[in-house]
Amino acid sequence: MSDRVMERDGPTPRDVGPEQQVITNSYGMYLNPAFAGMKGNSMEDYVETFAANANIGFGLVVGRTAPASLTVQAGGATPVGISLHDHTVASRGGYTQYDAVSVMSQGAVWCQVGTDPSNIVDGAYVAYETATGKVVFTPTGNTVLPKAVFRSAPIDVYDINYVTTTKIALVQLSYGLAVG
Repeated sequence: MSDRVMERDGPTPRDVGPEQQVITNSYGMYLNPAFAGMKGNSMEDYVETFAANANIGFGLVVGRTAPASLTVQAGGATPVGISLHDHTVASRGGYTQYDAVSVMSQGAVWCQVGTDPSNIVDGAYVAYETATGKVVFTPTGNTVLPKAVFRSAPIDVYDINYVTTTKIALVQLSYGLAVG
């Protein structure tokens, strides 16, 4: 151990009064535990890139616009995965036409929940609304997402404006989402 004392130039945190402290962030009282399109964990995953055919939100099932096409749309009959969140793209409200969309086909991801959040529990199989790409439990009138299960019940998270909320749920995707 040394006998030296380190000197610091300027005021120390003890010398600054509450009237001099400036709040420099705009966070709400609590941060959301997750957000749509966020990876669910740091385990192995597989992410591919496709071109957006139209505007696509985060945490939605996306499908090819045509067989073997490299363009995707929210929902659709041929799912390839879930659209991931991108902080740069988020400033525009989501992916726009021709954007490079990061699509997870294996791994855990937080997804937007559709009109029927009932019965979504850990271990339940996943279906999705073909028109919107939002995940649901009920396969009736929706498309089943093969090799995918819910890993949480739906939770409400605030949107960026901290006024409205969105329901999201954690989905575990196993590689090979081919329908049929």
